Amino acid sequence: MIKVGFPSHLVQQTVMSGGAEQQMMQIYLRVRPFSKEELSANEDQDCVVIEDGQTVSLNAPKGSANMKSSEKGIGLSIHKFTFSKVFGPQTTQGELFEDTVKSQVFDFLEGKNALIFSYGVTNAGKTFTIQGTLKDPGILPRVLVATFHYMGGHQYKEMDLKPYLRNGAQCLDPDQVKQERTAKMAILASVREEGDHQRTRSSSEPLITSDSCLSSFSSSNNLTVFSGSPAEASSEQFALWVAFFEIYNECIYDLLQPTLSKKRSSLRVCDDGAGNAYVKDLRWINIQNLSEANKLLQFGNKNRSAAATKMNQSSSRSHGIFTMKLLKIEGKTLKRISEFSLCDLAGSERCNKTKTFGERLKEAGNINNSLLILGKCINFLRNNQTDRMKVGYIPFRESKLTKLFQAFFCGKGMASMIVNINQCASTYDETLHVMKFSAVAKQVVQVIQDKHVVSPGPCLVGRDGKPLWRDGVIDNRVLESYLSEDELLDEEDEGDMSLLPQNELLNTIENLRTKLLAERKKNLVQEMEIRKEMGDAMLQQLLESEELRIREIEELKESHAEKLENTFELYRDAIKEHAYQCAMNNLEDNYVPLDEFTAEQEKAERGVVDPAARFDAVF
Repeated sequence: MIKVGFPSHLVQQTVMSGGAEQQMMQIYLRVRPFSKEELSANEDQDCVVIEDGQTVSLNAPKGSANMKSSEKGIGLSIHKFTFSKVFGPQTTQGELFEDTVKSQVFDFLEGKNALIFSYGVTNAGKTFTIQGTLKDPGILPRVLVATFHYMGGHQYKEMDLKPYLRNGAQCLDPDQVKQERTAKMAILASVREEGDHQRTRSSSEPLITSDSCLSSFSSSNNLTVFSGSPAEASSEQFALWVAFFEIYNECIYDLLQPTLSKKRSSLRVCDDGAGNAYVKDLRWINIQNLSEANKLLQFGNKNRSAAATKMNQSSSRSHGIFTMKLLKIEGKTLKRISEFSLCDLAGSERCNKTKTFGERLKEAGNINNSLLILGKCINFLRNNQTDRMKVGYIPFRESKLTKLFQAFFCGKGMASMIVNINQCASTYDETLHVMKFSAVAKQVVQVIQDKHVVSPGPCLVGRDGKPLWRDGVIDNRVLESYLSEDELLDEEDEGDMSLLPQNELLNTIENLRTKLLAERKKNLVQEMEIRKEMGDAMLQQLLESEELRIREIEELKESHAEKLENTFELYRDAIKEHAYQCAMNNLEDNYVPLDEFTAEQEKAERGVVDPAARFDAVF
């Protein structure tokens, strides 16, 4: 196969329109190398050929369904696909990170949202791409390395600001902070230290190494960490919270929640009131270093659903989603929240190839169904963008996977896909399906709304979930109920508590009452004007709509009348033709030639005798 080399930067077609950034969805292709078993089984039949850095051609092998169809004259046996970039079998994890994810990590650190998900058939290398192995870390550990390097010594240690809903944060009291620390320590303690427990690991086991190992691999493997760092001001700090969950059989399970019984409790997908979906009661853990991240990943991977199939001895039977939220804090003020999600999609598969039955068959059905809905959503997005006159409903809510991804596809973040394929001839038909899906996804234009338009600012809520601060404005009433009586008395700008004479108090009350009545009257007049304006606008819209419908009905009537007249003409002509044909048939049946008619007439005349003559002849 061809190894393709590229510069480290990515060239993206970007258009700025009306405060929004538009660019094609970035779709990358990674080709997995052959294993020794696959080479010995003659799987290398040149099915996948890398033509250049963006183009791949698929040649159907003998015996495949695509080849049989092409031999019958249905379809083609050779297909070509283009991607944002193609990575051959020799591509390293570091090269993949540099050329695909690095720019999105930079955007994440600067306050933007990003989503990366791996897609492909079973045993195509998706989990290896996302998590990697102990010696060859994937995208996820490298993102964590870059994030901690960026934060440096500006980490927020208090743990009293926690992610809330989809784009908010919650203030925690000391008891809640203590509970968070206890839950975190319980998870970390349950993960055995690597040095204390030596056990055999398969080459495909995804793990992050310890801090020292991560530092060594970042330098030895040419991992370019970001030279940028937070502002030098000591008041600017960062807090990193992570969550790890899976979607298994259309149920959401928290992978960072200790399971006390075999039956796990599923979580619900809810709406935050602004159209953003989030997982209710999902556990968020504040991590301070890479060692804690390593243990959380080990804990989550141990709880993730996996099983052996004919195609993969350790096949992921669920969609695993690892989400990071970075909180930027200045003093005690929350400035912004950014989100980075990495989704390891379960592999699409054909049950006759994987030999699944029973529980595995049910899992495969749910996996394929959610991936089918994801494909439908991307296809509808493409169709709506290409044909503005026929905008269709996008079925995001038909699957929990697409419902959670909806915000990224609708302008509230950047989504990209890493398509993983193998070169095996036995899985060619499944690989072709994956490539066709990615070809549709590549045509989707992502409209990234301006940050000030989409998310004016993070929502800060108190212990009871009520908002304290939004867009730099503090709700004093909620703040007073949030603060204790002692905290209120400690404020420097405490109100003037001196007593006024009774007359002055009465005058002040009367003035305030007058102002209140005037303000109410003003608000009432303004409300009536607004209602009238809205009513007029609505009436005008209804009249225009009614006029449009009347025009359409008249046009429809004229069209139907014309069609009816044409139909009558057709029937009239048909009846005339039928009558003429019947007349001709009758004429042919009763027709007697002139000669025969004359002869018969003469014969009849000769045969007529006078009755009197006949009587004389007899007697």
